[in-house]
Formats: sequence, structure tokens, C-alpha cells
Amino acid sequence: MEEALTALLASVAGGRRYWTRAPQTALRPFVVMNRVDGVPSYHYLGASGLVASRVQIDCYADTYTAAKATARAAEAILSGYVGGIIQAIFLESHRDLPAADAGDVTNLFRTSIDITVHHGENP
Repeated sequence: MEEALTALLASVAGGRRYWTRAPQTALRPFVVMNRVDGVPSYHYLGASGLVASRVQIDCYADTYTAAKATARAAEAILSGYVGGIIQAIFLESHRDLPAADAGDVTNLFRTSIDITVHHGENP
């Protein structure tokens, strides 16, 4: 699923997309993805082979407008997508957050979206 999601976002933020964290030297804007959870699906005969994974996608940029535009570009590609290993992607939430923890100083802006990806289990 991670590989498929990375490929889908190739055109967002100039292709700068990373799992779990971005390098300190990353050009902006960029996207950071985190798999929050993955819930396997079952039926009476056992595992169905499908998983529902929640993924948080944080869009960072030098301005609020650029962060928001990056998030909207990701949403346009992902919302309702079906193909390959992915059975469906649904947008769950969209929020604006500070780019750093309380007390940290940063000039970055962040917009975050959560999606649920219904997909086959990775081999």
C-alpha cells in the first residue's frame, strides 16, 4: 500500500513525498505520510485479505497558501481513487496545524489530511 500511495502522489509537491519524516534539507513544499493504523478485515472463514489503513498526510510549505494548495492537490488525486492493490481511498478529515510542537520556532506552515485506504494485504 505504501508503494502505491507514494506513486500516486508523484506529481504533488514536486514529487517530494516521504514516509515518517522528511530530510532536514528537503525543499518546500513537501509531503510527509504516516500510517496511523491498519485494521485487517475478517469474515466467518477467516481473514479476507483486505486491510483498512488510516494514513495522515502532512503538507508543509513556506506559506499557508502553498501548504493548502499542496493538500488540495493530494486530495484531488486520492479522494475516491480505485486501482491496483487499492480498493478505495476516502478522505476522512482536513485540518490546519502548527508545523512544530509548542515552544518550537519554525517558519513552516502545515495542512494535514487523513485518509482511509482500503487495500489488499502486502505480499
